[in-house]
Amino acid sequence: MENLGYVRTGKRQMLKGGISDLRNKALMKMFNLIGIGERAGSGVPDIFVVWEQEGWKEPEVEEQYGPDRTILTLPLIKEKVKERARKASEKNKRNKTSEKNS
Repeated sequence: MENLGYVRTGKRQMLKGGISDLRNKALMKMFNLIGIGERAGSGVPDIFVVWEQEGWKEPEVEEQYGPDRTILTLPLIKEKVKERARKASEKNKRNKTSEKNS
C-alpha cells in the first residue's frame, strides 16, 4: 500500500500506535461505514500483530522523499519458525527496555 506524503507522526510513533493523524477523511469515512475504522491510531500496530499471528514475514514501512511517499509492504509469505522465535525474543527485550525507561 502506498500513500502520498511522509509519516506525519514519525515512523517510530506510527509503529507504536496511539496517535491518529488522519490524512484522508473520505477514506476514513469509508472504513467507518464498513465497520473497520475507529481512529484510535491502532491500525498499523494491528496490522503487525495480525501478520505475526499468521506467521507471515513482518511488514515493511518505507519512507521516500522527493516526492514524499510512504510505502507499507505486506508480504504474504510464511516466515520460518526459527526466525519467528528470534524476532519474538528481540521484541520481548525491547519491551522490557522501554518499560524500564518509562
